[in-house]
Amino acid sequence: MTKDYYKTLGVEKGTSIEDIRKAFKKLARKYHPDVNPNDKKAEEKFKELAEAYDILSDAKKRKQYDRFGSSSFKGGPSSYTYQYTPSGEANFDLGDIFGDIFGGMGGGVRSRKTRRNYGTDFSGFPEKGKDLHFTISLGFIEAAKGCEKTIRLSNETAFKVKIPEGVETGARIRLSGKGEPGINGGGPGDLYIEPRVEPHHFFRKVGSHIELDVPITIEEALEGSKIKVPTLDGPVELTLQPGSQSGQRLRLKGKGITNLQTKMKGDQYLILQIYIPPKLDGKTIYQIKMLLKDKLSDPRKKFWE
Repeated sequence: MTKDYYKTLGVEKGTSIEDIRKAFKKLARKYHPDVNPNDKKAEEKFKELAEAYDILSDAKKRKQYDRFGSSSFKGGPSSYTYQYTPSGEANFDLGDIFGDIFGGMGGGVRSRKTRRNYGTDFSGFPEKGKDLHFTISLGFIEAAKGCEKTIRLSNETAFKVKIPEGVETGARIRLSGKGEPGINGGGPGDLYIEPRVEPHHFFRKVGSHIELDVPITIEEALEGSKIKVPTLDGPVELTLQPGSQSGQRLRLKGKGITNLQTKMKGDQYLILQIYIPPKLDGKTIYQIKMLLKDKLSDPRKKFWE
């Protein structure tokens, strides 16, 4: 039969831990066996209070109780065991509460040979193992295209991990059952791989797309040309039209990165940058000006129109 721990302590579901503590202190003072020697009913009542307090004062146990009831603890209420012997140790600490209860009754907590310590024993309850977290460094290309990595945990366990294409910093890859082993028959925890992607020296990731600055010569910009540009899949040939401009964006469809959610590939954008030699002699500059003098106009004219 499911036990109502909230009713046992006289509190409502949702009551704060502090109010649960206060309710237990008040009732424990009334029913504690040291206050009621040789009173079996008081002893049983106190054990019920101790059981309820142990569950409701622990956030994890309380959450489990709220979801599954008292039967979820070690096979049910009938197997909820207590350890109390004249020289025994309680399985959870009520010393500070008893100090508050008995502290004002002349001499602090009472200690006599027949005094009993009451607690609950959860030592056999199955517990899931702890989750583990492992940070792994990935190159830009490795993360974009996916790869297989061998990782070694602190306990010397080593195994291979498949990194999906399109993974990025901040993502978590869950490996079920690869964490620490469980306790008392509980299942193992999980292992979370947390990638840290290193930047590339010329590719830039923008969502599922890739950007690349492409320097071109003045001659290529004026006349047009065929040039090779890098992509994740290797070099491709690009046709430049005559009169290409700095800052012009060209798209290579489907040459970006796979989106982890949609599984769709992004695009690669090429941003043209006309390369001007940093040092030209005066004669060369003059010749260029003469060649273009009838073609040049104020490129900032639109600002003032």
